[in-house]
Amino acid sequence: MSTDIPNDYGSQVAQLIAQGKYRDEQEIIKEGIRLVIVRETLHSDIQAGIDQLDRGEVIDAEEVYAEARRRIKSIEQQQS
Repeated sequence: MSTDIPNDYGSQVAQLIAQGKYRDEQEIIKEGIRLVIVRETLHSDIQAGIDQLDRGEVIDAEEVYAEARRRIKSIEQQQS
């Protein structure tokens, strides 16, 4: 596939490459596509959560915090 960088972004792309943040234009395009996919997945996940709330499928905040604390403690123990 061939892609042209729009003129509006040309200097920014060149700057990112010059700074060594990306090897070339292809790598920047790949990262852009990855970010679009992540954003779309996030939107989908958020909508699924909203749908669950609309159906009354909720979890008490204290349960969420307790589970988060358990997971953090487990990760900390694994790193020790």
